[in-house]
Amino acid sequence: MELINIGTLVVFYLVANAVIYRRYVISSHTPPFYTLLFLFLFSVSAVGFSLSWKFNKLWWGLPLFGGVMITMTAFYHHQVPQNHAQHPRTTDWCVPFMPWPPALSIFLNVFLITTLKLLSFQRFAMWACFITLFYLLYGVHSTYQAEEIQIAANQVNSTSTNAQTNKVEVQVL
Repeated sequence: MELINIGTLVVFYLVANAVIYRRYVISSHTPPFYTLLFLFLFSVSAVGFSLSWKFNKLWWGLPLFGGVMITMTAFYHHQVPQNHAQHPRTTDWCVPFMPWPPALSIFLNVFLITTLKLLSFQRFAMWACFITLFYLLYGVHSTYQAEEIQIAANQVNSTSTNAQTNKVEVQVL
């Protein structure tokens, strides 16, 4: 049994992407295009590096893709504006050496995902299908049922509140 779960790696990969996106994209100031392009190209380079590692015949891919990832991260780090004074929301995300830690996390997760065996992907697909079916058959119905109960409870509370305020109004008059 493998110690690494593909679901965990995918979650950590997505969290690292979200940290970079959340840190650098300010909808009113910075368009998301540059950040999304960086994340896409960095992920593709990480896949290229990992496949070069997996297939030993591509010895030239390791320095090429490794260099591309380092260069892209350094370029992105120095070119994307980090205006802390103009946008106080970004001071919540003042991480030293940003975006290097999440970029390293993206690389490591992609590298570990490519080292997994086919059986891990098959297990992940089976569990994903099972969980999706469970949600569709049970979870959606329960959610709608709970929402209907909530609406009915709110209507009962609002009518009882109206009746109490009417009594108070009558007493005040």
